[in-house]
Amino acid sequence: MAKRRRTDRTWIGRLRQRFLTGLVIVLPMVITVWLLGILFRLVHGISTPTILKILTAFRVPLVDDPAFANYMAPLIGLLTTLGFILLIGILATNFLGRQFVDGFDRLMLRIPLIKGIYGGTRQLLNAFSKPTSEFQRVVAIEYPRPGVYTIGFVTRESITMRAAADKETPGLTLVFLPTTPNPTSGWLAALPEEDVIPLDLTIEDGVKLIVSGGLVTPANWGR
Repeated sequence: MAKRRRTDRTWIGRLRQRFLTGLVIVLPMVITVWLLGILFRLVHGISTPTILKILTAFRVPLVDDPAFANYMAPLIGLLTTLGFILLIGILATNFLGRQFVDGFDRLMLRIPLIKGIYGGTRQLLNAFSKPTSEFQRVVAIEYPRPGVYTIGFVTRESITMRAAADKETPGLTLVFLPTTPNPTSGWLAALPEEDVIPLDLTIEDGVKLIVSGGLVTPANWGR
């Protein structure tokens, strides 16, 4: 009887793991489609009426046909949305586009209150879009209590933290501890190097492990 209960629990655990794995795969797709839907409705609401007015001004045949407004107008909005995204990508990758993006960054960083939030968020997003150039290595620290380990990324090593009354704490390592499944939020820990446990993980594997909530583990970690 006990063996049967263990088998049932094992079966339920496997089913739960398969469900969570599917959820991790499907959820980003659903969020992407949802965001694209918002962008489509925004662009469609602005561009389609303008295009229809232009076509009406040039007396294009069938522009007043209800079927044209019902079927062609959404298609125009969809094509305009795709074109808008493509245009942003093209502009962001050439010289003028980079100049525009840099100018927008400088503008946001000059606005009080906003500059702190925008600057920190932008740096963190850049770190996750180019993790190999920002994070140094994947580590674990014993937190929030002894025997429990939290995975994070080393951002700086051998720093000296200066407090009030000229007190200094040298030889500290800064570790960013991201949250799951959204790694762009988290907290920063400053601790001695001897308390930092190196992990045999690449930065990319560390990001995958955290985003998936432990469902996607490195092959050398076993089952």
